[in-house]
Amino acid sequence: MRQFVALLAALTLIGFPLSTAAADKEKIEERVENCGLVLKEIMDIPDNIPKDLIDKAECVIVYPSVLKAAFVIGGSYGRGAMACRTGEHFTGPWGAPTMMALEAAASASRSAARQRTSCC
Repeated sequence: MRQFVALLAALTLIGFPLSTAAADKEKIEERVENCGLVLKEIMDIPDNIPKDLIDKAECVIVYPSVLKAAFVIGGSYGRGAMACRTGEHFTGPWGAPTMMALEAAASASRSAARQRTSCC
């Protein structure tokens, strides 16, 4: 009986990461697509971030959506991606994106909630 329980537990532990891997991959792909869309929309605005500033940047971080809430204590939460230039001095082509998380807590003296798009 113990062997059966141990085998069942082992199969459960092995199967759990495999079942969540596909869902995680879809979430990551969706996050990267959203980040690319936000960055494209920002770059298409004529008076926003100058292109030469992006050309000089070593890394760019995009959070498509940041949720902020506060009532006595507050917090921020967002998921995004960061891409950095490759090469010894970060002067090469852009590398693969890295997933980023924004999680913060703070005390506040007023209540509020808002959601916004952030870049760079």
